[in-house]
Amino acid sequence: MPRVPRIPWTWTVLGCVCVWLAVVCGCLLTQHRLAAPGAPDADALRADAARAVRVQDPASFQRLFTPGTVGSDYARRYFTDLFAVPATGLGLDLERQADQRFLVLRGHEAGGGALCDAWPVQNSAGRSVLSAVPLTSDPCDRGSATTG
Repeated sequence: MPRVPRIPWTWTVLGCVCVWLAVVCGCLLTQHRLAAPGAPDADALRADAARAVRVQDPASFQRLFTPGTVGSDYARRYFTDLFAVPATGLGLDLERQADQRFLVLRGHEAGGGALCDAWPVQNSAGRSVLSAVPLTSDPCDRGSATTG
C-alpha cells in the first residue's frame, strides 16, 4: 500500500489563512465603489442635477460637487432651504459668462419673487463637476448670461 504524505497542520492553517485573505481582498476590490463625482460631460451634469432637484434627492445632488468644495451635508441643507417655501417653474440651464460655465437654477417663489442660484461647472479628471467656491461673477444677473 502506498504511503500518503502527511502535511503538517501549520501548513494547512497557513493555506487556509491565505485563501481567506485572497477572498476578502477580492470582495473588497469588486465591491461597489463610490461613484466618481460629477458626470461625463456638462449636459449629463445638467440632466443629473435636474433629476435630483425634480425628485428632491440631496444625495444625488451632493455627488455632483467636487469633493472639498462643499460640506458633507451641503445638498441636504440646500434642499431643505429650497423646498421650505413652495417653488414653481424650477429649471436648470447651462450658461456661460466671462469664459466661465455655470449651472443655473431658476424658478419662482410662492410669494412671487424670482429664485436663482448658480454653481460654476469645472472639469476634474475628465468629468464635469460643480463647485461651491464663491462666484466671481453673477450669472443670475439676466443681462449678462448667455445660454450654452
